[in-house]
Amino acid sequence: MWGRGLREVESVYLATFGQGARVVGITSVRGGSGVSVLAAALAERSQRQTRTLFVGLSDPTAAVPAQATAWLPTDEDVVEYAVTDSRGFDALVALPNPEQSFAFRNAIAMRGMFDRLLDTYGAIVVDLAAVEPRERVAVPVTTIASACESVVVVCLAGRDTRSALGRAATALRQANAPLQGVVINDRYNQTIADEMIDGASRYQKFAPGLVERLIAFIQRARLLNTKL
Repeated sequence: MWGRGLREVESVYLATFGQGARVVGITSVRGGSGVSVLAAALAERSQRQTRTLFVGLSDPTAAVPAQATAWLPTDEDVVEYAVTDSRGFDALVALPNPEQSFAFRNAIAMRGMFDRLLDTYGAIVVDLAAVEPRERVAVPVTTIASACESVVVVCLAGRDTRSALGRAATALRQANAPLQGVVINDRYNQTIADEMIDGASRYQKFAPGLVERLIAFIQRARLLNTKL
């Protein structure tokens, strides 16, 4: 999904936490761009260096009261609500009801919460909603992005237009969000080599040796691996 995968995550890490940022937000132009996947991978990478918290703020409003978040950003201690993810980092996921959502829309309150969490964690990764979400979200991305120290935008190659990316960047800048850069998700922009490898892999169990040699040949062909 992410092309070079680990190398891309490492690049994001070096450009954010590697440059001294402690609270990094991940957003996108539109929903379904892979933000949560990148945010979790970044948290897993950061956990190798310091204790890391993944904060999930991309979910829509709680459908029923029973699903609503038990904590608010104004609470003195929200660490007790964090749970340890199987990948090593801690996770704190918000699912506010409509009344609670107003507390999450206060950038000053969110920054205060992050500062208190930094007494416990060395790094915080914030999974944000899209700038142009597919459905109404409880917490607008611009509010939280302005409380982060670095913000990365995920763009879908082959789907997101320059104008859409421009609108997203403008909205974030107007909110004084510290934009760091853009990550390109190639899910919908495969090379010819990617498509050929996907097709060849279907025959792996019938002729494993032949398929492995064919894939190796395809991977070496520069023309087939060129982005169109």
